[in-house]
Amino acid sequence: MKKTLMTVIVMVSSAFLFARTGIGIQGGAKIDMGIDHVEGMSIRSDRSPWGISLDCNFKDKSADLILDDWWIVKRLSNNVNLYTLWGMSFGARLENTWYGETGPRLGAGIDVFLFKSRRLEFFAQAAWNPSIGANWDGEEDELSLRFRPACFPVNGGIRLWFGN
Repeated sequence: MKKTLMTVIVMVSSAFLFARTGIGIQGGAKIDMGIDHVEGMSIRSDRSPWGISLDCNFKDKSADLILDDWWIVKRLSNNVNLYTLWGMSFGARLENTWYGETGPRLGAGIDVFLFKSRRLEFFAQAAWNPSIGANWDGEEDELSLRFRPACFPVNGGIRLWFGN
């Protein structure tokens, strides 16, 4: 699992080599029927409105791949931006009882750059992320529909920007 994760990280990172790129860590929670804490990493480029995040929940051994497009960006000052986002999420847990799900995302966030050079960024965002997928119970040998109409991931983090 760790080798696969590192391979994905290297492949995604290499796609951003020729642009100013921000790579960072993030943490937060998915709020639906309860609160699940997640940790992960994110990568953004100044040449693309899309950001890529990978969130992991180590408690239930699940992961979410998130693709977000910064739809509307309002620059409040040289160092502060407000933004709205839309995107997609893909989630999975692979154990005896596993699931796979996908769904749209719609949200908003704020990012703050600490220095004039815009090399260190703090961000916070929240989204509505309904999803649909399938559950497989290996012990019962049973497949069922998975539908979460109200899931609200909230996360924040820090990115370090490289490049020109």
